[in-house]
Amino acid sequence: MGNYNSDPMSSLRPSTLLGSALFVFYCTAVGVYLLLRPWTAGAGVGVGGWTSSGFFRGFVSGLGLVHLFAGASDLRVLSRQLSEDDATAGRPSR
Repeated sequence: MGNYNSDPMSSLRPSTLLGSALFVFYCTAVGVYLLLRPWTAGAGVGVGGWTSSGFFRGFVSGLGLVHLFAGASDLRVLSRQLSEDDATAGRPSR
């Protein structure tokens, strides 16, 4: 009797691939928005208070950087998994 899960591509389900790709897209989109939005022309005008503070703008931009780093990290893991699956798919099965 053979190994039940001998196919290497079955370890990476399409739903996992789609979920990881959507997470990378989300982190990139939100990260760029949070990084740039506080410094655009209409970002704190007319509101006043703590939202126009440089500290608040820096905090929001920092959250954008965290999102970008999380997306880049997950993209690196996803590409590593895909390249490992491609490498093992080319090998003959035992």
